[in-house]
Amino acid sequence: MKLPWVRHKHKGSSEPAPMAPPVDLTLPRTVFYQAVETAPMSACPRCGTTLSPETGMYFVATRQGRRQGENFMMSGDFGFYCPACPTVVVDPEKLGQLLYAGAQKWDMGDAYSVLGFIDLDAIPEEQRHVPFDELEELPLVPFESGDRPRLPQKQRPRKPKPRRRKRR
Repeated sequence: MKLPWVRHKHKGSSEPAPMAPPVDLTLPRTVFYQAVETAPMSACPRCGTTLSPETGMYFVATRQGRRQGENFMMSGDFGFYCPACPTVVVDPEKLGQLLYAGAQKWDMGDAYSVLGFIDLDAIPEEQRHVPFDELEELPLVPFESGDRPRLPQKQRPRKPKPRRRKRR
């Protein structure tokens, strides 16, 4: 038995929902490392405006203790931009998942820093076929550090306890 299909008229407004203001990704920004809630979207740590998620190409540097690890480019959705001020918030959980996936192939280290956003639209048309390491200049939009990325509590290195001197 086939049931009849009944079409109900939508009672809401026919106007589309207002779009978030566009974010200019070419501005140098200050980066903060903190967890971001997506429902409802978290607020900017500097001005309180709702953040806008952006997927893009980022330049990431890692280190192991005092030794430099790998520097590489990676695409991801871990960057959340403020449309009102020059701030970007990097979600360390999302970035950590991406870094963990590549940890077996490269010397990732235990600390990282997102150095900037790579503006692919700034590459001239005649150089779009050239590999990134052969470009005359990498179109990097730099991030200034607003705070340092923090490792989870169980991954933080312990400070050595001072030794007690023997009394004579």
